[in-house]
Amino acid sequence: MAKKLENPMAEKPLSTRPKQVSFHLPATVTEAPHREALVDVSSMSDGNFIAVGQDGLISVWSADLKLKKSKIIFEENKLSARKMKWIAASVLMPSYNKLIVGTCDREIRFYELSNFEPYCQIIGLESMPLRLDYSDRDKDESIILYGDEQGCVNIFLVALMGDALRTWTKCPAVDEIPSIFLDTLLDSGLVTFARWKVHEDWVTQIKYIHPIKSAISSSNDYHTAVVIGWVDGTKNVQKRLKDLLDSSSIKSKRSVLVGGVSPKRLPDDESVFKVHKGVKTFDFCKKCNILATGGLDRIIRLWNPYITGWPIGLLSGHSSPIGFLCIEDRNMRLFSVSLDSTVMVWNIEDQSCLLSVIPKASGISGEMVVCHFAPELRVLCIATDSLALLQLQDRQLQPNPTLTSHSEPVFGCLYNERFQHVISCSEGSVIKAWDLRTGHLEAELHDAHGDAAVTSMALDSSGQRLVTGGSDGSVKRWNYSPLIHYMQTLKPGSSEDEVSACTYAEIYNNRFIISVGWNNKINIFPDQEDEPAAEVHCLQSEQINSERNGHQDDILCVASCPPNLLATSSCDGDVILWNLVSGHILSHLNPLTGAQPKDGTDDLIIHKVLFLQSRTKWKNEAASLVASGPKGCITFWNIFRGGTVFACFPGSLYRSVISDLSTNADDSLLCAADQLGHVYIWHISMYAHHGREAQPPVLFQTWRAHNCNITSIILVKGQQLCLTSSLDCTVRLWSLQGEHVGTFGQEQLWDLKEKSSWKGSRSLDAMEAPAKQVSETSLNSTEMENSSIGGGSVVTDDLTSVEDAEIAEELIERWKSKEELRTQHYRHKQVELQQPCGRLNAYQSLQLCELAYITPAIRKPNPAAELNDPYDLTF
Repeated sequence: MAKKLENPMAEKPLSTRPKQVSFHLPATVTEAPHREALVDVSSMSDGNFIAVGQDGLISVWSADLKLKKSKIIFEENKLSARKMKWIAASVLMPSYNKLIVGTCDREIRFYELSNFEPYCQIIGLESMPLRLDYSDRDKDESIILYGDEQGCVNIFLVALMGDALRTWTKCPAVDEIPSIFLDTLLDSGLVTFARWKVHEDWVTQIKYIHPIKSAISSSNDYHTAVVIGWVDGTKNVQKRLKDLLDSSSIKSKRSVLVGGVSPKRLPDDESVFKVHKGVKTFDFCKKCNILATGGLDRIIRLWNPYITGWPIGLLSGHSSPIGFLCIEDRNMRLFSVSLDSTVMVWNIEDQSCLLSVIPKASGISGEMVVCHFAPELRVLCIATDSLALLQLQDRQLQPNPTLTSHSEPVFGCLYNERFQHVISCSEGSVIKAWDLRTGHLEAELHDAHGDAAVTSMALDSSGQRLVTGGSDGSVKRWNYSPLIHYMQTLKPGSSEDEVSACTYAEIYNNRFIISVGWNNKINIFPDQEDEPAAEVHCLQSEQINSERNGHQDDILCVASCPPNLLATSSCDGDVILWNLVSGHILSHLNPLTGAQPKDGTDDLIIHKVLFLQSRTKWKNEAASLVASGPKGCITFWNIFRGGTVFACFPGSLYRSVISDLSTNADDSLLCAADQLGHVYIWHISMYAHHGREAQPPVLFQTWRAHNCNITSIILVKGQQLCLTSSLDCTVRLWSLQGEHVGTFGQEQLWDLKEKSSWKGSRSLDAMEAPAKQVSETSLNSTEMENSSIGGGSVVTDDLTSVEDAEIAEELIERWKSKEELRTQHYRHKQVELQQPCGRLNAYQSLQLCELAYITPAIRKPNPAAELNDPYDLTF
């Protein structure tokens, strides 16, 4: 077994992390319809923002801060004669599409997030919920926490949240809303309630941290500024035994609900941090193992959560109390916002300030009320008298100025026809979504598989479900709407079972997710909409993997064809056709028994197999399966004759291994990519359609798209375009004539309708396909009625020039090294074409730029103001 790919983004040294950060200034500012102060701003799963006001007015905003809708959820506030109802806190419940609000009337209400209609409410609380938090725990288990004005932390542990919500809607209505009293709630058996006296002042913030299964709360009290408390009972063994033997424990709980004194946690169950003038806000990061606190003294303190005596770092710089903190664990950065709307960004590792944005520079006026950081959109939303968005923009300090789409090698790309998005994944566990029409980055997801690389992706037919496989063997399902949100882990990771490919399959109206990899097994998972986030299994998978004559080597590719066919390929050149219904093997397809073309390679690896689904109705006459190997050839199979080779020809003009294949919607075009970065397009509408073929199909276009191995190639449905991704960290868009539209990630966007906005270059190399293999006819595809392709593809060079002899020399060196044959697949070794010493291949002039002289503005200090500092502090 080959070694596992090392993730270059994991445990980066300090010198290689991005040290510069900037915002797009000035901020996007808009007036809000709220007359009262906001209590919360959050980002929803569809990419919109939701703002909740104290008077019950809720507004929804788009990602560019356009008001989409607003509604007052309190009907009584619409009547002038009735007493006003106020909201004290709110939190989203995304897994159940609900909004939870805490009112000043000691209620917790649940609203439908789609139309903001009341769903149910919990009444009869002992105190007012000033701060709310919600989190999913284990399977269908949820936790709701709130902090009150008495300094208590109240915890609801709900075993079956979905069943509990449906049960609560059947309770009698109060103010036309199904309501359940707290006493009745505890008698239902679905909820466990705990109330602890934690602080000596009201709670300023509360949050549940799932990795440590603890609740963190803060207050302005010095002695109990921050408390990390255990949620599940107690850690004290003697106390546990006493609670089990004490038959009066239920009565003690009842006494708390009717006005008794709230108990305190045992010292073993909580960690208490003392901070001068208390804590107004905090954030915790398990990955960094850092607790950051801020408050009235304007100092940010960094704590080790297990050492409560003293902080490990002090960050000074704000001139007013700190109201918001957020740790971005991916880059070890801390965002802080003070009440005067000053934004500062800190590097946690070296405890230095990276950026400070004053209100005059950002254009944000007024006192900050609430703030929210959306990691998916990489935007900071600040609410004052108005709403403002600060878009984050990283500035990497890298000596290499080469344009890239990712900072790591790209392992694959997909096209989402529903949203017209291009999805790419990289070795650094990053998934990005791009707009095909402009090249704009629409969404970015980091740490998709933790420290493991994302090695494969697949979309379902609706374009709303994304499946990814990692180098750690994990398989995850995501919701694509069009932002990427985690749904489910289908298969947990292991150290050696890398996922090499995954796909969706439909068997008689039943949908399945299939993944293959290094463990020589085929994993099949049912694709169920309401499946909980837990590992699932399928009987077909067990039957397939029990076949003794299955794959004996690592499986590299998988493809499905309705109603019940599945094809897999492996490193040893073996292709197996399966019956998904029974789990049995239909046939072994191995072309090595027949004659092979002389212009092939020595590699047996088959990187790609795909079905020509438009030919399945001609079972006995046409070839309906295409494989990218073995020995660098493209093989057409008739799978209904027990596995017959109808055609086999070299896929690369330079004797290189074919890394990926793709066809258009009507299977009239076949596109291939090799490990030297070349792209080939053949017309195959009638090729191998009525029997064996002795000659290769007509080659229409060929060009060099990348300088090294192409990992994915896709013919865009409904467009005359081609997508390529490569280990050179780029994802590029091409026309079918080989014209370079652009590279995703470039600064200047393009417009597909305006050719003048395209990159303009034809390819990376100056080379021409052999005239005997290039057709001079136009394409005859249903997708290309308006296209007109001339003669052979004569491509020009605007970057580098590589001679054919150099390519041949490089390939000879690769053929000599047979020890790295398997490692080439696993590590995706780049092919570097060395240039002869002293020879310049291209001349380029450097653009001259004028330097503008800016006089620095020096502010004269005011000693009198410094002496009368109202926020004077002592640590």
